[in-house]
Amino acid sequence: MTAQSPQPLSGIRQAWRSAFGSRKVVYLSGPITSGLRFIDWWSKIGYQLEADASAYRAELVEQVIIPNENQLKATAELLRARGSEPVVEPASLFINGWTQEDYLELWQQFISAHASRILLMDGWEYSAGSASEFCRAHLEGIPTARVDGSPIVARDGVAAISRALARVDALAVPPLALQNTLRAAYSQLETTVATVVYVPGGGIPRKDASLDRLAELINVAQFVSYEPHRGKPKQAYSRVLGESPNRIFSNVTEVAETLLARSADGSVNVRSFTPESPLSREFIYGLTRVNDIVDAIARLTREGLHTIVNETVDIHDGGVSGVVLGKIIEFAPDDTPRAVEKAGTASLPLGWGFRLLATVYGFEPDLAVPENTRLEFSLHPRPRGWRRMHTLGWEIAEHKGLDLFPVAQWPNRFSHMLGDKVFGLLVAHLIGLPVPRTTVVNRRVAPFTFGQATGSSEVWCRTAPIEQTPGKFTTTRGWSDPFRIMQEEDPDHKLIASILGQASVEPLYSGASIVLQSGEIVTEGLRGVGDRFMLGTAKAEILPSSIIADVERLHAGAAELGPVRFEWVHDGKRAWVVQMHHGATKSAAGVLVPGKAEHWIVFDVSQGLEKLRDVIDSLEPHHGVELQGEVGLTSHIADVIRRANVPARMKPQDRDAA
Repeated sequence: MTAQSPQPLSGIRQAWRSAFGSRKVVYLSGPITSGLRFIDWWSKIGYQLEADASAYRAELVEQVIIPNENQLKATAELLRARGSEPVVEPASLFINGWTQEDYLELWQQFISAHASRILLMDGWEYSAGSASEFCRAHLEGIPTARVDGSPIVARDGVAAISRALARVDALAVPPLALQNTLRAAYSQLETTVATVVYVPGGGIPRKDASLDRLAELINVAQFVSYEPHRGKPKQAYSRVLGESPNRIFSNVTEVAETLLARSADGSVNVRSFTPESPLSREFIYGLTRVNDIVDAIARLTREGLHTIVNETVDIHDGGVSGVVLGKIIEFAPDDTPRAVEKAGTASLPLGWGFRLLATVYGFEPDLAVPENTRLEFSLHPRPRGWRRMHTLGWEIAEHKGLDLFPVAQWPNRFSHMLGDKVFGLLVAHLIGLPVPRTTVVNRRVAPFTFGQATGSSEVWCRTAPIEQTPGKFTTTRGWSDPFRIMQEEDPDHKLIASILGQASVEPLYSGASIVLQSGEIVTEGLRGVGDRFMLGTAKAEILPSSIIADVERLHAGAAELGPVRFEWVHDGKRAWVVQMHHGATKSAAGVLVPGKAEHWIVFDVSQGLEKLRDVIDSLEPHHGVELQGEVGLTSHIADVIRRANVPARMKPQDRDAA
């Protein structure tokens, strides 16, 4: 620390304590004076300049520092808009006379005192500051992740710094300060990285040995295993809450009593297997009495089988199970990790998936494993396992050379659990689109909140059916009795997944926007509240070009999803997303659903949505629907027709029914 800096440092520390107290915050780390911009500039110009010359400093500021600082600040603003945690970035702090070493020391102290996790900008490994901050975080056990939320474990960080160091070393004139800092961070980290033992690719590992190895990396369900020895059970491995790894218990009775007392549900399973087979033999689920557990292990041991007794894990507790593989996370509720082999599994980029699950469940999934692995996992609202955490690991294997990319699609089994509307809004929020602040009261998980403040204190009450059901269930401006709504509109508890309390948006204009089969974006709406237009009781109006442009910017922001459909509200400042669904429509001008019909049933749109549903339900084979009256391509009337997937077209005023 330079001579003039102790006083500012003390003041800054006091300001931190005043602002945050004991609360931990997110720290955003990224290049400022170095990074990829610096590497590019140095290799072309910088190496030719004297480091202490004014020309060097002026060029560095213009070509490297200012662009890096702007990118850091913009990313921090985006993160603040997406989440509820404070985000601190280093680019906004400038103290005259400070050196880079002064800033490095300051921010490392901040990380130790106040950081809950570190988010790292792309190219962080080429930054002297970020590499040092990653090293500090790892040594102090502070989680590190990319800006998208996907974790960076120490092993992957070491590999990234190694690649960056190799590129710096290969420069014609390496920048010594950056080179030395990266080398120091690499050396310090490399000695701390533990060896990860994977399930071998060849041969067949014993199930209990694999679980014991996995328990070194991640929380696993509590278990004790036995192998047959002269007709009696001999303990092999154990991972039990509150006990040291592989503690030897006095007998099977003590094991049964301990596991029943410490499992979340007061229940255990007994699994039997042979060492040479990956398949289980007899599996006994949900034992709750000590004698039954002891008898089961004794009987299976007499048959020459190995056994594992583990705490029962309820897959119907509102959690999810799935797989992390490379840059993908896939999961579903009410299932084991084998859910990924079935239809309807949610598949998301790893960062999105982490943030989505953290938003819904209120805890960060503990899935920080090396990139070249396949991990089977489950998440649970109640803590479980030998470490008493919300995340359980079930199996890990090494997978190299994978370059898989998920395609985010819904509906899926997880969107059914939350409600189609909730899942779509969550995805919109995660990709940075403006979504009004929304509190979700779901049937199966605790209430959670996401989205941005709209500036209004009014709350709308909305329903989120399991599947998209346009215009059928209640939306009220202002709060309504949610219990009455659920009882009146879903008395059998099968249709509505969630009730939403959503911050209102003052509607200057409202409407919807879809992508046609041709790829054309169609945006329709009217001034004020959009309900009448969506229900087909009011015609679309000519929208100002500025409103249409703002809505089309929503489509641009969602480009990574492919075509999407929005319901939107514009408050005069921005367009807010109040519903988002995935995919383009089959519609074209004048044709809602393409197809031939032997007979067209004319339906007057003024009769409303419920009458239209009745007509569709009673439609005979080879019949289609011709809509009479003015209705928008983006309205609920059109949406109901499309979801029914029956031939449908608009009826010109001068055409009679065929």
